[in-house]
Amino acid sequence: MSRSRLASWLLAAAALLVPLLNASPAEAAPPPLPAAFDLARYTPVDPTPFRSLAYDDNGRSFFTTGRWNCQIGPTFRSVGCQGRPATAPPGVQGAAITADAQGPWWVPKPDLLTGTSYHFGSASGFRPPRLNVGTRVTIAGVTCTVPSATQVACRTGNRALIFSPGFHKFYYPADDTAHSGNPAPRYLPTSLQASSQLPLVPAPPS
Repeated sequence: MSRSRLASWLLAAAALLVPLLNASPAEAAPPPLPAAFDLARYTPVDPTPFRSLAYDDNGRSFFTTGRWNCQIGPTFRSVGCQGRPATAPPGVQGAAITADAQGPWWVPKPDLLTGTSYHFGSASGFRPPRLNVGTRVTIAGVTCTVPSATQVACRTGNRALIFSPGFHKFYYPADDTAHSGNPAPRYLPTSLQASSQLPLVPAPPS
């Protein structure tokens, strides 16, 4: 092979490699879909029994999994779940997302001098129905699933939370700062260690 032909071949090979070298990991692989938000795994249920009609509850809906108690509303895409996974900081009673604009934030216990006004549970005494394992409910722009007897997961648009006795996992938009943090990856299941952003599919609940 002549020197000129060899040089041409090397230039052509380099041109093919440039796009591959410049490709970012995000372009190569979108965030994986957590099993907790793979809606095909869960049977939808009627949201009506979960809605409290009492004036004092201000349009909120409530459910329990037996281990975790969650509430949806009163504003669109707002949800909170009560409970403390092992990776939660001390002095908290749960976590909440507000209007898909901020969160998940840890909610301090009411006896601490934090000034929080967030209240878990029905003010009227409404008894939350159970959301069973393998089911999901969508209310006011929030979808919650029960992956197992020990887990609960809720997502809004770009934000979500997963609670399990041994860990928590929060999801939020890239570059967002209005949220509490996640535990170190070593405390999470392998499938949840990669990204704190939700994939584009499936579409957010409406």
